[in-house]
Amino acid sequence: MRPDELAQLKTLPLFADLSDENLKRLLGAALLQQFPAGVRLAREGDQADFLHVLIGGLVEIYTEQDESEWGISLLRPVSTFILAAVVVDQAYLNSARTLTESRVLLIPARDVRALFDEDIAFARIVAQELAYAYRASVKKLKGNLARSSIERLANWILAEAQREPAHPNIVIPFDRGTLASHIGTTRENLSRSLAQLTSHGVRIRGREIVIDRKEKLELFARPKPLIDDPGS
Repeated sequence: MRPDELAQLKTLPLFADLSDENLKRLLGAALLQQFPAGVRLAREGDQADFLHVLIGGLVEIYTEQDESEWGISLLRPVSTFILAAVVVDQAYLNSARTLTESRVLLIPARDVRALFDEDIAFARIVAQELAYAYRASVKKLKGNLARSSIERLANWILAEAQREPAHPNIVIPFDRGTLASHIGTTRENLSRSLAQLTSHGVRIRGREIVIDRKEKLELFARPKPLIDDPGS
């Protein structure tokens, strides 16, 4: 790994407090690979052979049911996936694929489990990571159950805007079908929802969403700390 990529890796809580010796053990048989967009990195039902670490790019976690696909989460650098399957040595419950050209570190699952059994501090951090992932899943479930698709879309827009508060506009980084899948609706309903949001402080220009009146959008979306705050 390049020095800047190693520094990125150490920003993850999972690796930040590892000793140099244990980090070297994990990376000893790891593979750092560049993937084009559209590559499936993990297949639902396959055994978890690697812990994936996204160093650059954008990855989608999704499920395939009855010939339909549903989005579960979108991952940006630097993040790990799919940790739970690696820890319990079970099959992947979801699939993962690149949405853009991505740089991914593949750490053999057996090495992760071996260190988990030997290093109490590492095991504690793994437990925390799994707890955060569980809480994120619960928050998404709450949003899906308690909100209409247009409310989910409005809160997604606010969350994206919060990533770069200096920029008033956001650009959807993938096709509308992917966005529809991740807010739990159809592409047709998404188009209608985008049109309806123009009366709540936003304008749509292709993939660009212009937020003219954020306070009006927030009044409609009604974001909740225990659903929308990434720190909760």
